[in-house]
Amino acid sequence: MRRWLTWPVFYELTEIYTAPLNVMWFILGVAIAQYHLGVVNWVNVLLCLVTVFIFDLAVNVSDNYYDYQHAVDREGYAQKTNPIGRLQLPTKGVGQLAIGLYVLALVPGIWLVLRTGWLVLLLGIGGYLIGIFYTAGPHPINATPLCETVVALSIAFLIQLTCVVVSTYGQRPLTWSTVGVTFLLCLPLTLIFFTIQLANNTADREEDILNHRYTLAYYLGQAGSVKLIQTFVILGSLWPLVNLVLRIAPLSTGFAVLLLPLMWRGMRPFFKVQDKQQTFMSTVKSASLFFILYPVLFVMGAWL
Repeated sequence: MRRWLTWPVFYELTEIYTAPLNVMWFILGVAIAQYHLGVVNWVNVLLCLVTVFIFDLAVNVSDNYYDYQHAVDREGYAQKTNPIGRLQLPTKGVGQLAIGLYVLALVPGIWLVLRTGWLVLLLGIGGYLIGIFYTAGPHPINATPLCETVVALSIAFLIQLTCVVVSTYGQRPLTWSTVGVTFLLCLPLTLIFFTIQLANNTADREEDILNHRYTLAYYLGQAGSVKLIQTFVILGSLWPLVNLVLRIAPLSTGFAVLLLPLMWRGMRPFFKVQDKQQTFMSTVKSASLFFILYPVLFVMGAWL
């Protein structure tokens, strides 16, 4: 493993550069717990953050491993796009790296469960199952039209809900009202995260078809996918105003709607040409503005 697992290889396989987004999800989760329930258990939050951080690395390595294994287009995708083929990495070694990271994530995860209880255990098991079977198994989630929805809900809602649970465990009971409020507060992030997943699959549509992955973009087509992306960008950007009307969010979150023109301008090239290399990253960067500013605005309203 030492011969091939260099830092650049680890960096690409794990996509560790996306880790800062995990911090933003937890920032929002903690702020929701503080704003609505008035308590935060920082030890539990830290353990949960470390668990999710390592688990996310494991999922990314696993995705690359199983996408390579399942690839039908061996000459194109497997050898030229997937990092295992492109970097000529040992398949067995990459699989062992994924397993090692999954096991490592269990250490803080088990500690967290021992400090909390069965609900956190169930949420953790659910997260593991989604993460593993996103690409594993004969019918992986990422080869179905549900993959965009599953990913968006898992990352932009369930992580924050878990953060609220561990933050308030033993001090405030979890009610369906809290779950509902958390969902509504996370809905702007969920909708916009969905658009990024759909944009990614739209750009990869032809490649996915060659590899027998039939995502939502396959059924909607290029034009239909772009229309749904545009609709959800608008809904996600304006939803903070709905939360203000419902009086479940601090006033500061209303400023997030000002990002809509900036995001739209940054995504406009992708609306015209759905290309992974030329226009997709501008869409990611535009959405990242919302992923960062919305939690920050909520924090300002919760603590300041």
